[in-house]
Amino acid sequence: MFPNGNFHYLNIFVYYFMKPRYLSPIIIFIISFLCSQEIKHRNIPLTGLITNPKQEISGLDWYGDDLVLLPENLGGYLFMITKDELYSSIQSKNPKPIEPKQTPFITPDYSKLIPGFEGLESIAFYGNQFVITLEAKHEGDMHGYIAWGVIDPKTKEAKIVEQEPLEIPMPVQINNMTYESALIDGGNVILFYEANGKNIRDSAWQPVVSMEKTVSKIEHPHIEFRITDVTRLDTNNTFWAINYLWPGDKKRLKPAKDTISERYGKGTSHQKSEAVERLIQFELRNGMIQLTEREPIEIELDEDGSRNWEGLVRLDKKGFLIATDKFPGSLLGFVPKDLE
Repeated sequence: MFPNGNFHYLNIFVYYFMKPRYLSPIIIFIISFLCSQEIKHRNIPLTGLITNPKQEISGLDWYGDDLVLLPENLGGYLFMITKDELYSSIQSKNPKPIEPKQTPFITPDYSKLIPGFEGLESIAFYGNQFVITLEAKHEGDMHGYIAWGVIDPKTKEAKIVEQEPLEIPMPVQINNMTYESALIDGGNVILFYEANGKNIRDSAWQPVVSMEKTVSKIEHPHIEFRITDVTRLDTNNTFWAINYLWPGDKKRLKPAKDTISERYGKGTSHQKSEAVERLIQFELRNGMIQLTEREPIEIELDEDGSRNWEGLVRLDKKGFLIATDKFPGSLLGFVPKDLE
């Protein structure tokens, strides 16, 4: 009804065409619910080792035309699926399961290097280089790390180039939460702590790591629930993020009022559940990260329970690819959305 769900247009409509003016907040509230539309993701069937829940896919990114799926647990490999295979699956009425290719991933033995090492959290490529983030829990405290690697364009072998990862201090201590996502901005890497709500952080800044391994901060808005992965920056300096809530996390996250759903409304399945599965858009402007005016994309909820979406990339301008870790299984999905 209104472009990109931008309620600036709703306000104009109400102001000029619907009297008395004091009714406008009620009208906006009603229209927001009418306008909010959820999108049902399309499953991309998989087969092979990746379907084993122990793989726990924790991040996605593109390397050229190959989708890279990062297992949380060290196994000595990455998974890759070509873009052609993905399009073939999406466009088929009866898609055949895809068996991702395993490519070598050479790393130090982090289980010996990092006390309490728990796994890999994200991966981000820039050219033939990449970064990963790592998570550990030691003596009751969470620890987050970043490491740099290179990939051979011919063999697709990926390798971490230094033995010791760089530890990045935690903004707050919340069990099982560290730096879940990485965004490349020129020569810098912006890391995203996954919990950024008003009731748990006075300021929701994120760390910025330079190639020289200096660490600074960038301003970031308070966002309730979790941020579990981000896409790359586009030509407009915008990117999307998974904004997710499993209701069982409310005790840890202590969510404040959800201003996003208050502004844009909720889709049908979200109105019936405490769970949140949506994509929200940010922009990088003037040295700050800010929410854009674009309407969030709600993913239609599964009646059987929450899906822990931990990987996100754009698929050209057709929509998004999303992946779960192991809850409720190893899922890869397509969220159709015109991104023109």
